[in-house]
Amino acid sequence: MRKHIVVIADDPSNLEAITKLLEHKGYVVSALPSFSSMQELAFLRPDCFIIDEWLPQICGHAVCLMLKAQAQTKNTPVILLSDMFDDEPLENHCGADLILKTPFQPFNLVQIVSLLIRKSKLVHN
Repeated sequence: MRKHIVVIADDPSNLEAITKLLEHKGYVVSALPSFSSMQELAFLRPDCFIIDEWLPQICGHAVCLMLKAQAQTKNTPVILLSDMFDDEPLENHCGADLILKTPFQPFNLVQIVSLLIRKSKLVHN
């Protein structure tokens, strides 16, 4: 069964590039420029979320906090895409499984997605 990735990014070119990359590698991708509720995201039942930190209505780390607080999505890996870093990693604050600094090498994203999905399945099954 093909793995399902939800990508949330408001930049159309980034959303399209990530979607094409992951689909080319065999993933099913739900590409969202926005979303209306956390229930909408949980309903998609993805194997991994990729979320841009800089969304127009809400920061990606806030979305991550809400996903990690819900029973349906708390064990789903979350990758935050960000061009900024603090001295203390954002993962420590929001429970993200990984923060990937943009710009990134496409191959790195594919490897990270694969690794996080495998790790999640081993830990939670």
